Parts: sequence; C-alpha cells; structure tokens
Amino acid sequence: MKKEEKHITDQDAKQSLPTSRKEVFFDLLRNRKMTLFALSCYTFMFFIPLAVDLIYFNFVESMAISAEKFEYLFSLIFYSMLIMLPCIVIGFIGLAGAFYTAKKLVWQEGVSLASDFFKGIKENWKHALINGVIFGLVLFGLIIGGSFMLIYADVHAVVRGIAIGALIVLFLIFGMVTVLNFTQGVYYENSFGVTLKNSFSFLGLLNWKVLVIYLLSTGVVVTLGLFNFLTLVIGLLLFAVLNSVVIVLYTLISHSAFDKYINQEHYPDMVNKGLYKVSQDDKEA
Repeated sequence: MKKEEKHITDQDAKQSLPTSRKEVFFDLLRNRKMTLFALSCYTFMFFIPLAVDLIYFNFVESMAISAEKFEYLFSLIFYSMLIMLPCIVIGFIGLAGAFYTAKKLVWQEGVSLASDFFKGIKENWKHALINGVIFGLVLFGLIIGGSFMLIYADVHAVVRGIAIGALIVLFLIFGMVTVLNFTQGVYYENSFGVTLKNSFSFLGLLNWKVLVIYLLSTGVVVTLGLFNFLTLVIGLLLFAVLNSVVIVLYTLISHSAFDKYINQEHYPDMVNKGLYKVSQDDKEA
C-alpha cells in the first residue's frame, strides 16, 4: 500500500515554535549545538591575548614563589594587570559580535555566523570598547587593591576584610552592569550614557537572576584562575566552550525585562519577539 503523505500545515509550524524564553533556551541547546559551539569559538578568538597573558603571569608567579622571591610578587601582579587591560578591551570587542548574534538566535532568525558576528562588532564596537575599559579598570582595582591590602597594608584584619569585600562588591556590580550594557547595546540605538543609566535600573530589577548567572560563569572562571596552572586552564577551556550559552542566558533574561519595562509601552511590536504569539484566530480554532 502506498504510504499516506503527511503535510505540515501552518498551524503545525506555529505550534512547534517556542512559547516561552525557557523553551527558546532549551530549543537552542537541542537544535543549535554546533552553532553555539562555533559562536563560543569565535568569541574566544578575541580573548586569546588575555588567555596568553594569564598563562604567562601564572608561570612567572609560580617561579617567583618557588624561588621565594616574594618581594617581587606585587610588581609582577601590577605589570601583568597593566598588560591585561588592553587584552580585556580586545576580548570585549569580540563580545559585541557574540551578543548581537545571540540576539538573532533567541529571536529565531536565520544566522550566518561569520557575517552576523562581525556585523555586530562593526555596529557596536564603540560601546564594547567603553565596556571593556570599565570592566578592566574595576578588575584592576580589585586585583591590585586586594593584593596591596594582603601584602603591604598594616591594618586590622577586619579593616582589610571590609576593604577587600568592598572591592569585590564593586567588581560584581560593574561586571553585571557591563553585561546589561551589551544586551541593551545590540537591541536599542541609545547613547552609551543612556544605556549605562538603564543598566543600573535593570540591575535593580534583575539583581538575583543576573547575579546567579554571573557567579556561576564569570565568578567560577575568575576563581579557577586564582589557584594554579591546571585550574586556570580548566577555567579557560570552560569559557572557550560555554561562553555562548551564558551569553544566550543573559540575552533571554534581559529581553524579558525589556518587554516588561520598555517594549510594552514604547515598542509593542517587539514584545515576545521570537516566541509564538497566540492570536485571536488560534483561540477560536
């Protein structure tokens, strides 16, 4: 007997679309694994200078400790961080392409990876550069300030702990703000000043969600880099393979907030973009 041909209707196609951002995330993990992996690789290419600097610093630091040259540690940390600043900026320029491509992925649009990635850099490199400078300076303050407090500061342990804790909190706040700067920068055509102001507002609204992802991604990678060469390599490998997954998570959470606090009033056509929207015809069907 001849097999009956099955035709996919428009209604079938609609019902196969994700209806929530949670479904979008797992749909991308299931069906766009290689795209996500390739996007991670593209992004990591821009972080190779930073990775080389971290590996070299780890090697030199280990040699100094083994030779008991502790008086050189602070100088090594200081100059390594100076070299690290432009490396961070280069990496953040790559993030402009990554966040732009992630936006298209969660909107369920077709993606030409190389074309979209470098288009994102072309359109958003200025914001990315400023983000990199801000993040780099805050990280510089954390590492150098924390090292100084631990090595040289002749203060009470409580004062030292409070000072280092304040530097960590500052790093967390501005790290999360730069993430929200990226998700906004590839979404709205605002000046950096407006984007920065909005990011602080969104940070108050999304604090625990962004904080959890930030600690489980950036926090883990930074922490692994502080121990030894092996943990540093593990942290870099995790970042190289999984950075796109984290960027997609940031993008989905941010888009949800954009819909709730901006798009509903100012850009109604953008609400739930990339999701299947139930129309009146669907309800009556």
